[in-house]
Amino acid sequence: MFDLSENDLHELQTAVERYAIAVQTQPVQLASGGWSNYYADVRVLTLHPRYAQLIGQFMAPAVIDSGCEAIGGMAMGCIALASAISAAALELGTILPTFFVRPQPKDHGPSGKSAISQSVSTDGTPLVRPGRNVAIVEDTVTQGGSALKAVEAIQAEGCEVVLVMSVVERHEGGGRLFRERGIPFQRLFYTDEAGKLYIDPDVQRRIDEAER
Repeated sequence: MFDLSENDLHELQTAVERYAIAVQTQPVQLASGGWSNYYADVRVLTLHPRYAQLIGQFMAPAVIDSGCEAIGGMAMGCIALASAISAAALELGTILPTFFVRPQPKDHGPSGKSAISQSVSTDGTPLVRPGRNVAIVEDTVTQGGSALKAVEAIQAEGCEVVLVMSVVERHEGGGRLFRERGIPFQRLFYTDEAGKLYIDPDVQRRIDEAER
């Protein structure tokens, strides 16, 4: 496990609050179609080397514990995030190749009109194949629509989704969508209706236990 501390957790929390969450004077429309007085754009952190490293290190243990064999989600948001988690997992001795689901199937290349771009697999079979256990990761979950598209696309390939995990879950409760479908959902942080950020209790508990 990584030697992550309370200081590391609060460094990441402060970065999310400072750079990724913007409270608005007027409601703004979200990708989900709803409106909100705050906007969360965690991609600005997954594209930054230090914060991507922290996010990957905080998320990797839960992803590994899920028993998944690959990680991915919807393009473009998942790409940097999945790569950060994959790199952190490798430091822990676990190889987790990545994939992403395109909004529209590509119309060129030898694989035909595939909507899924995937890494090579070290076991000699396609990474995305029937029976493969996968985790879906998202930078921000609002109502869960984007991650659900990735879940359904990967399930259509015969894969088993063993975890959906996000950096931030907005107050709309998108994580409940996956739990109701029998898919475990985890997060690092969550927000209230005003956009205030909180550390997930399970994340805080793990840090507290590690520092005892």
